[in-house]
Amino acid sequence: MTTGTAIHLFCARVKSGVLIEESLGFHGREEDVWKRVAAIDDIPKYWHGTKSLRRCGAVGENPEFDVKFAFGGTGRAVIKKDDKGRTLTIDYMSGPFKGRQVVAVDSARISAKWDIEFVGLYKLASSWNARHFRSGTRNALQRLVTGQINAA
Repeated sequence: MTTGTAIHLFCARVKSGVLIEESLGFHGREEDVWKRVAAIDDIPKYWHGTKSLRRCGAVGENPEFDVKFAFGGTGRAVIKKDDKGRTLTIDYMSGPFKGRQVVAVDSARISAKWDIEFVGLYKLASSWNARHFRSGTRNALQRLVTGQINAA
């Protein structure tokens, strides 16, 4: 249940990149929320900007994926899951943007932080993209908290 939730958001330009931070407080079992975050194959269900993931290898112990984005374009990402620290880190190595996304569950709060840089033509619309990423992140966090994958 998300009654009394609080949303924290932050968006800033950092050098030539974009830093986006969102968090959402929730009531309920942290373990349930973490299970949804940690289910790598379910990322497209909650993060609607990711159309599909296809495992293509590994970097060390971490799986590497070909990523197809809902807004067009493809990329490659390495995903690291830390069950003990309840963090999921996605390093985007190539595609419309490069950088890191970290999703964490701690103390009845879920947070997401993007530290990315748009590349190519996507760089021209980086301000619009940043606003869109922030909105999409807020919606994804809500879906992860509630488990309702058909929401916004």
